[in-house]
Amino acid sequence: MDPNEKTEQRRVVVDSPGQRKEIVTETTQRGPKESGISTGMIAIVGIVAVASIGIILFLVSNRNAGDAANRNANIDIAAQSAPTQPATTIIQQPAPAQQAPIIIQGSAPAQQAPVIIQQPAQENSRDSSSDDANMQDIATKRLSEESDMAAVGISISGARAVLTGSVNTAASKAKAERLVRGIRGVLSVDNKLVIMS
Repeated sequence: MDPNEKTEQRRVVVDSPGQRKEIVTETTQRGPKESGISTGMIAIVGIVAVASIGIILFLVSNRNAGDAANRNANIDIAAQSAPTQPATTIIQQPAPAQQAPIIIQGSAPAQQAPVIIQQPAQENSRDSSSDDANMQDIATKRLSEESDMAAVGISISGARAVLTGSVNTAASKAKAERLVRGIRGVLSVDNKLVIMS
């Protein structure tokens, strides 16, 4: 008999004058099937879970053992291949007292005295003044090429330049000084430019 089936018996007694009847009715009802997990299914799931955990633990322990073996093998190889070097000991001793240098004097071979040629003083002053004039020409030309330096004047004497006049910005003042300093032979620049706002 199915555990989901339910049987019900009914007895009905009918009394009529002269007759008595008894009617027995039997009804069987089937209930919905239970969708439960059987104990056998629970046992199988438990066994599979325990087996899976055991396999995972086995694999992890083997991997750790393999890693440890590789690590030890690498350490052994490194120890074998590295040459052993004895420790170096450095001992510092006080420096010995310095001895006085020994000088041996002998007769020096005869040498000719050097020949010194001096230029006349007039040529030097003429060269420096012509150099000043050349530097001033170059500076005047460079300054005239710049549109913002039309009011700048320059004089050079003794390789020293003096800038006079006016410019519109501090950048123009610095630019004029850079242009003059860039000329070969100029030793110094006295920048007396005035900035007009």
